[in-house]
Order: sequence, then C-alpha cells, then structure tokens
Amino acid sequence: MVLQRDQKVPVWGKGVPGAKILVTFAGQTASATVDDTGEWRADLIPMSASPDARTLEVSSRSTAGDEKLQFRDVLVGEVWLCSGQSNMAMAMEKTENASEEIAKADYPEIRLYDTPRLSLDKPGDYIDGKWMVCTPETVKAFSGVAYYFGRKLHKDLDVPVGLLLSAWGGSLIEPWIPPAAFTGIKSLVDISRKAENLPPLFDANGVRLIPNKTYRTYPSAAYNGMIAAHVPFAIRGVIWYQGEANRRDGRSYIDKSKALVNGWRKLWGYDFPFYFIQIAPYQYGKDDPEILPIFWEAQAEIARTIPNTAMAVATDAAAVDNLHPPRKDVPGIRLALLAEAHTYGMNVVSSGPVFQGMEKRGTELVIIFNHAEGLTTRDRREPDWFEVAGKDGVFRKANARIEGNSVVLGSPEVSDPQAMRFSWHKTAVPNLVNGAGLPTSAFRAGG
Repeated sequence: MVLQRDQKVPVWGKGVPGAKILVTFAGQTASATVDDTGEWRADLIPMSASPDARTLEVSSRSTAGDEKLQFRDVLVGEVWLCSGQSNMAMAMEKTENASEEIAKADYPEIRLYDTPRLSLDKPGDYIDGKWMVCTPETVKAFSGVAYYFGRKLHKDLDVPVGLLLSAWGGSLIEPWIPPAAFTGIKSLVDISRKAENLPPLFDANGVRLIPNKTYRTYPSAAYNGMIAAHVPFAIRGVIWYQGEANRRDGRSYIDKSKALVNGWRKLWGYDFPFYFIQIAPYQYGKDDPEILPIFWEAQAEIARTIPNTAMAVATDAAAVDNLHPPRKDVPGIRLALLAEAHTYGMNVVSSGPVFQGMEKRGTELVIIFNHAEGLTTRDRREPDWFEVAGKDGVFRKANARIEGNSVVLGSPEVSDPQAMRFSWHKTAVPNLVNGAGLPTSAFRAGG
C-alpha cells in the first residue's frame, strides 16, 4: 500500500480489551491500549515520501497471548480517495485506446485499491479488499479516471501514489453521505429522516432481506458499506465524478454536496481538498434540454461556495450519444491539474475560462472572463453555443467574436440585448477554450 506523506498516519483495529499494541514502521514506534469496546488506534508521526518497500508491523500483548501482523511492501507518498458513480468506476479496459494504455501501465510505485460494491444499513467496520501494485494486469478492471489522475501525479511529483477507489455505477449522491451529515440542512430534512430510519437489511438469521443494488438507493447505504471502514485512513484529498443520477436536482444538489463534503471532512478530522468533474453533455432521452445546464450551473456553484473545492470541465471529451464517454484520460488529467495547482502549489493552468462579468455596449454584450489568457476556440471558428435575449426573454443564437479576454455577442434579431447564456443545452459541446486548451463551463447572465 501507500501511506500518506507529511501528515500523521492513523493505524487502528480491534483486539482484546486491555491489550498493549505496538506499531512499528520506518524507524518509529507508536503504541496504544485496546479500550473496553475492543478498539484501538495509534498514530505514526508525519513521514517524508519514500519509494522504499518497508514493513509495517503491528504486535499485541495481552493475557490472551501475543499476536503479530506484518504488512510488507509499504511505500509513503500521496493517497487520494476516488469516488462517485459509473464514470468514476468505468474500467480501463472499456476506455479509449485501452489496449495501448494498459500495456504501458507498469508503475510499481502506484498502488490500487478497489472497494467492493456493498450497501449496508449501518456503518461497516471491515472491507474485504486489498491493495495491488499497478501493472497491466491489475489496471484492466480499475478506474480509468483514477488511473490517469494518479499516473500524472506520480510522474509530475515523483512520489508513490495510492489510489483508494470507492465508486458504484448508477449511485445517487445521497447514499454516499454519512447519516449525521444531513442534520441541520433544512432542505435535506426528509432525507435525514430516511437515513435515520433505514429498513432492516438482515433478518434474525443474518439473511439479507433487500438486494445489494436495491439497497444502495437508500441514504447513507453506500457510505455505510464503502466509506465508513476507510475512515480514518490518511488521505491527501478526494476526487469525485458523480451527478448523472442526480441531474434533475438542480440547485438542491448544492446542499447535498455540502452535506457530503462537510460530512466526510468531519469524519476524517481535516478539511482535505475535494475536486470534481462536471458531468458530460449527453442526450438524456426526453429530458428538457435545459435540465442539464441548470445542473451544470449548480455544480459550478459548489466550487464557488464550498472552501477548498474545484471543478474540472471535460466537455471536449464528451460523446453525446454515450453516457460513458470512452476518453477517461481527459477528466483524469484535469483533476490532476487541479490538485497540482491548488494542493501542491505548482505553476500550471488548471481552469478553463470562467465568467467574470458582462457589460452592455450599444447593441452588443461584452462577456469578460477570468483564466482566459490566450482565449480562442478549439476549431479556430467563431465561438459557438452563445445566445442573447432582449426584454422579451426569448433567446436567439448570437454572433460571437473574441476580443482579448472577452467575447462580444450580438444578434440581428435582438437590437437591445439584456441577457445571455452559454452552452445552455444538454448536448452542447462548445468550442471556447483558453490558451491551455481548457474549456468553459455553461453559464448565464442578465435578464
């Protein structure tokens, strides 16, 4: 496995009450005593990154006898929790250029952990999984987004990287939220009640009453089965790719995201970074074309309102006829850019152009952007997916041209524009990017 560098590393478990525990690793020893409930925890002091394969040893001494456990081939580096639904869970073998990329995935200093998909009615204390060295064989079934994220960090930081995957296709955000995290958020009161009163999962004989996939739809069920037992394993931060199942939530997704992020941070005991992908454009059947843009707007608001979070946009890697775009290198690398810029302090461009303000100039609107150095389009054509509206509120396609870090909009059908919107359709794949090739998120202004 990989242990997190530069911060304390909890080691914990169960044992005989009163037993004396010793944890030894990398020249240091930490001790603990098993409490009356049979639990113990010892913290290793912060360590520098190391690719050396060392042994973590845990020994117990009690009246019931002595025990010793050894965990070999343990490195120290950067550890990230990778979570969400199907686009995070999507295996490398299903991604674009899979054969070529898998064949190159020989990275002894990248370690992979795939949490089994399990829903529970109460927080679990054990996960039946294991760490694996990243090889062409082990990476096949592992998350493409997480792998590309970890590979970039490993190469650019030159330290070992541990990727702790806990993702489940089709899952809503509600099942990932700890039960206590719903409390105090007015809009989530009804969900909180459901989380506190989950239906029984097992009968008196321990037989499961509700199928695993069905139970995963209940609030906190995925947290109980796939996150709780990872706490307090030391992590640097979280990457998140989820939302397709919540796309009709609109602004209520903001409160749910606050519950998730704040709930996880409280359990871990520190405000780790949380970076996420804006979900991709897709032809969602009979969905109103504006449902998805409203959700994109809510996702952008999350990054503005929750401290130490950021959003990556990957519309240019979308496939509007495929809910699971096969290009997973793009979102993975863009999440890594966010981490490099915000967590590791590297001088990299990590954001596409972001709306800053709007000015009226005669019959035109001037849209001003931040993070817009080298503002251009991917295809060198006029910026597309811009619309303007007059006092009647009817939006019409706008002619657009780039002027420095701004885009100037006008339409012969709108003599007195009052409002604008950009990328306001579920299948919109706009061409506006900055000089680093990073795209712009959907937004609207005025009116």
